[in-house]
Amino acid sequence: MNAEEVKAMLCTDHIVWNALACLLEKHPEESLHDPASPRWTSRDVYAHFARWLGHSNACMEAYCAGRELPQLEAAPEEMNTRWQQEDSQMSLDDARKKAGDAFKSRMHIIESIPPDKWDDTLERLARYDGAWHYAMHINYIVVT
Repeated sequence: MNAEEVKAMLCTDHIVWNALACLLEKHPEESLHDPASPRWTSRDVYAHFARWLGHSNACMEAYCAGRELPQLEAAPEEMNTRWQQEDSQMSLDDARKKAGDAFKSRMHIIESIPPDKWDDTLERLARYDGAWHYAMHINYIVVT
Protein backbone atom coordinates (compact mmCIF):
# COMPACT_ATOMS: atom_id res chain seq x y z
CA MET A 1 0.00 0.00 0.00
CA ASN A 2 1.20 3.48 -0.71
CA ALA A 3 0.93 6.44 1.68
CA GLU A 4 -2.38 7.64 0.22
CA GLU A 5 -3.97 4.18 0.53
CA VAL A 6 -2.82 3.92 4.14
CA LYS A 7 -4.21 7.37 4.88
CA ALA A 8 -7.54 6.47 3.26
CA MET A 9 -7.74 3.21 5.21
CA LEU A 10 -7.08 4.98 8.50
CA CYS A 11 -9.64 7.68 7.68
CA THR A 12 -12.28 5.06 6.93
CA ASP A 13 -11.35 3.17 10.09
CA HIS A 14 -11.87 6.33 12.16
CA ILE A 15 -15.22 7.09 10.57
CA VAL A 16 -16.64 3.59 11.03
CA TRP A 17 -15.14 3.21 14.54
CA ASN A 18 -16.78 6.48 15.58
CA ALA A 19 -20.12 5.37 14.10
CA LEU A 20 -19.92 2.12 16.07
CA ALA A 21 -18.94 3.92 19.28
CA CYS A 22 -21.85 6.37 18.89
CA LEU A 23 -24.25 3.48 18.51
CA LEU A 24 -22.79 1.68 21.52
CA GLU A 25 -23.03 4.82 23.63
CA LYS A 26 -26.66 5.26 22.63
CA HIS A 27 -27.51 1.78 24.02
CA PRO A 28 -25.04 1.10 26.84
CA GLU A 29 -26.90 -1.62 28.75
CA GLU A 30 -29.28 -3.10 26.20
CA SER A 31 -28.93 -6.41 24.44
CA LEU A 32 -27.83 -5.25 21.01
CA HIS A 33 -28.35 -8.32 18.86
CA ASP A 34 -31.29 -10.30 17.60
CA PRO A 35 -33.01 -12.16 20.46
CA ALA A 36 -31.98 -15.49 18.91
CA SER A 37 -28.29 -14.46 19.14
CA PRO A 38 -26.12 -14.47 22.24
CA ARG A 39 -26.72 -11.45 24.48
CA TRP A 40 -24.09 -8.81 23.80
CA THR A 41 -24.17 -5.36 25.37
CA SER A 42 -21.97 -2.38 24.56
CA ARG A 43 -19.49 -3.65 27.14
CA ASP A 44 -19.24 -6.96 25.30
CA VAL A 45 -18.66 -5.27 21.95
CA TYR A 46 -15.99 -2.95 23.36
CA ALA A 47 -14.28 -5.88 25.15
CA HIS A 48 -14.47 -7.89 21.92
CA PHE A 49 -12.63 -5.15 20.06
CA ALA A 50 -10.09 -4.66 22.82
CA ARG A 51 -9.20 -8.35 22.47
CA TRP A 52 -9.21 -8.52 18.67
CA LEU A 53 -7.38 -5.25 18.19
CA GLY A 54 -4.78 -6.38 20.72
CA HIS A 55 -4.30 -9.58 18.75
CA SER A 56 -4.12 -7.94 15.33
CA ASN A 57 -1.82 -5.20 16.68
CA ALA A 58 0.54 -7.90 17.98
CA CYS A 59 0.40 -9.62 14.60
CA MET A 60 1.31 -6.43 12.71
CA GLU A 61 4.16 -5.68 15.10
CA ALA A 62 5.50 -9.24 14.86
CA TYR A 63 5.29 -9.25 11.07
CA CYS A 64 7.11 -5.93 10.75
CA ALA A 65 9.85 -7.17 13.10
CA GLY A 66 10.22 -10.45 11.21
CA ARG A 67 8.93 -12.53 14.12
CA GLU A 68 6.45 -15.38 14.05
CA LEU A 69 2.83 -14.22 14.21
CA PRO A 70 0.96 -14.88 17.46
CA GLN A 71 -1.54 -17.69 17.02
CA LEU A 72 -5.01 -18.00 18.48
CA GLU A 73 -5.63 -20.91 20.81
CA ALA A 74 -8.91 -21.78 19.09
CA ALA A 75 -11.15 -20.83 16.17
CA PRO A 76 -12.32 -17.20 16.13
CA GLU A 77 -15.87 -18.02 17.27
CA GLU A 78 -14.50 -20.05 20.17
CA MET A 79 -12.20 -17.18 21.08
CA ASN A 80 -15.16 -14.77 21.00
CA THR A 81 -17.06 -16.98 23.44
CA ARG A 82 -14.06 -17.53 25.70
CA TRP A 83 -13.11 -13.85 25.77
CA GLN A 84 -16.69 -12.78 26.43
CA GLN A 85 -16.82 -15.10 29.44
CA GLU A 86 -13.44 -13.91 30.70
CA ASP A 87 -14.45 -10.26 30.31
CA SER A 88 -17.97 -10.63 31.74
CA GLN A 89 -17.05 -8.89 35.01
CA MET A 90 -15.40 -5.94 33.28
CA SER A 91 -17.23 -2.63 33.58
CA LEU A 92 -18.45 -0.74 30.54
CA ASP A 93 -15.98 2.06 31.35
CA ASP A 94 -13.05 -0.36 31.49
CA ALA A 95 -14.08 -2.10 28.27
CA ARG A 96 -14.55 1.25 26.49
CA LYS A 97 -11.12 2.43 27.65
CA LYS A 98 -9.37 -0.81 26.66
CA ALA A 99 -10.98 -0.77 23.23
CA GLY A 100 -10.16 2.90 22.72
CA ASP A 101 -6.55 2.33 23.77
CA ALA A 102 -6.26 -0.66 21.43
CA PHE A 103 -7.77 1.38 18.58
CA LYS A 104 -5.30 4.24 19.19
CA SER A 105 -2.46 1.74 19.32
CA ARG A 106 -3.64 0.30 16.00
CA MET A 107 -3.56 3.74 14.41
CA HIS A 108 -0.08 4.43 15.79
CA ILE A 109 1.28 1.07 14.62
CA ILE A 110 -0.08 1.51 11.10
CA GLU A 111 1.10 5.13 10.86
CA SER A 112 4.60 4.08 11.90
CA ILE A 113 5.03 1.32 9.31
CA PRO A 114 7.65 2.32 6.74
CA PRO A 115 6.42 2.33 3.14
CA ASP A 116 8.83 -0.44 2.12
CA LYS A 117 7.31 -2.86 4.68
CA TRP A 118 3.87 -2.87 3.05
CA ASP A 119 3.02 -6.04 1.15
CA ASP A 120 -0.12 -8.14 0.67
CA THR A 121 0.32 -9.96 3.99
CA LEU A 122 0.76 -6.78 6.00
CA GLU A 123 -2.20 -5.16 4.26
CA ARG A 124 -4.35 -8.20 5.14
CA LEU A 125 -3.22 -7.97 8.77
CA ALA A 126 -3.90 -4.23 8.87
CA ARG A 127 -7.36 -4.52 7.38
CA TYR A 128 -8.42 -7.55 9.46
CA ASP A 129 -9.64 -5.55 12.44
CA GLY A 130 -10.42 -2.37 10.60
CA ALA A 131 -13.51 -0.71 9.18
CA TRP A 132 -15.07 -3.89 7.75
CA HIS A 133 -15.02 -5.54 11.22
CA TYR A 134 -16.56 -2.46 12.86
CA ALA A 135 -19.19 -2.27 10.11
CA MET A 136 -20.07 -5.95 10.59
CA HIS A 137 -20.87 -5.22 14.23
CA ILE A 138 -22.93 -2.17 13.32
CA ASN A 139 -24.95 -4.46 11.05
CA TYR A 140 -25.47 -6.97 13.89
CA ILE A 141 -27.01 -4.31 16.12
CA VAL A 142 -30.81 -4.39 15.97
CA VAL A 143 -31.71 -1.68 18.51
CA THR A 144 -32.04 1.86 17.18
